[in-house]
Amino acid sequence: MYKLHIASKARRELKKISQIHREAIISAFVELQENPFIGRPLTRELTGKFSYRVGVFRIIYKVNDQDKIVQILTAGHRSTVYQ
Repeated sequence: MYKLHIASKARRELKKISQIHREAIISAFVELQENPFIGRPLTRELTGKFSYRVGVFRIIYKVNDQDKIVQILTAGHRSTVYQ
């Protein structure tokens, strides 16, 4: 199992999301700890990062396979999270 590190930007963004959706996103964090490569690899300027879908929300993260760490970079609505 991978360790989870949540960046301060992701923490701020999670506070803006309703409690119901926030709980769904947090439960997705557990899934990412167990299998961090289930997300979709991103391209272009986001190369090396992954996106995981939770309804209309996305979790953007990167994986350090050597140290077994999943770093959550941000989470938010799909219309704004990639900006």
